[in-house]
Amino acid sequence: MAENDSFLTALGLARRAGKLIYGFDSVMYAAQSIRILFVAKDISPNTRQNILYRFDALHKQVIITDYYKSQLGFALGTKPVGIIGITDKGFAKLLTDKLDKNGHRGEM
Repeated sequence: MAENDSFLTALGLARRAGKLIYGFDSVMYAAQSIRILFVAKDISPNTRQNILYRFDALHKQVIITDYYKSQLGFALGTKPVGIIGITDKGFAKLLTDKLDKNGHRGEM
């Protein structure tokens, strides 16, 4: 994890607050309650396509980050994680702002 990375720190805070869901199956099951979805840059093309298809149909924002699964997992204190759904409006805005500030938005 990059030292003083405010996005990754805020992800850990959101997890401790119980405002995020991670992992493909959990995220797909809870898709309706997710405000925004953050995706690691190294997920498989098939997984990316499935996520984009599902969340586009629900008109939910999906952001491909410039982080690897291992970095996201480390921030959450778990194994590598490729998909993180945020269920809280305030945390969604905070994380989006931090991501933009840090310049870690990836390419779609």
